[in-house]
Amino acid sequence: RAEFTRAARLGGPSSSESDSEASDSGSDADAPILGDEAEILQVAMETVHRRVLEGFANWCLYVMNSPSLDRERLREYADGVIKNSGRSVSRLFAEALLLRVLESLGELILSAPERLSLLYYHIVAESGLPMPEDDHGPAKYIIDYEQLQDGLPQMMHHANPYVKKKMPDGSWQLGLNFDDINESGIQCREGVVKTFKESASIAVIIDGILCYRVPLMMKIWSLMIAFYIYLGTGYGQDISTLNNGSLLWPEWLRLNFIQYCGIIDGAIWVVLELVYIVYNLWQRGPSLCHRSPGQLSFTLLSEHMLNLAFSLL
Repeated sequence: RAEFTRAARLGGPSSSESDSEASDSGSDADAPILGDEAEILQVAMETVHRRVLEGFANWCLYVMNSPSLDRERLREYADGVIKNSGRSVSRLFAEALLLRVLESLGELILSAPERLSLLYYHIVAESGLPMPEDDHGPAKYIIDYEQLQDGLPQMMHHANPYVKKKMPDGSWQLGLNFDDINESGIQCREGVVKTFKESASIAVIIDGILCYRVPLMMKIWSLMIAFYIYLGTGYGQDISTLNNGSLLWPEWLRLNFIQYCGIIDGAIWVVLELVYIVYNLWQRGPSLCHRSPGQLSFTLLSEHMLNLAFSLL
């Protein structure tokens, strides 16, 4: 565990002993910042604070509905960054410095900013003072180094996300990667776990089809429309390209072709929607009941179930 304490004042007089040493040496390094200099320092520190912690503020707003975190505190922390005008300079400096210390100690965890935001939230909450408070008293932040590095030992033991391997705790798990560490922070999990099953083999093809299902269907419909037009051109056999009516008043083969296209379109969408639902439940299974970007939520599941019902009709 690492600890560091915020100074009681930043830019103001230090302790009596320091003042005595400063006066003896004739140095003005500890002299109070007055007038325009103090205003410039305030504005500069507010800007640096907002830029350094803007990611943390956005994380607070995103996870505000998480049942494991305090909604009011998350709102308070986000406002403490977004609306930091007039707050204590020393407090702003300490909060920005805390994140930089976390990033420095975390090293590779720097690749998982959402995880860092979760750890930052807990550290500030455990300090005993609300984040936006302008109190000039000292605040002690405690960093649990083992918690900060959580996920890296698992990756060192097993980093292949495509196969299961026996872990030190006796369980068989897929290998972790930094996406899992980061998403564990988005899902507000206390520990780092596998949150996503990577595609392999035939699943890669399924991924491609599902991702481009709309352009693929547009291509199919373009070919269907082209063939519908061809049926009335007379360029082929007379029995197949003549006497099929006009574009708006189809007859014979054109009329039958419209029905075939409707049946084929409905069947394809039924298959696509079923595959989408089953595939996402499998791939995002470890993250069910957790909010994450791309997660098959109840709303998204209902939408695809409705699409499936319309396709069947």
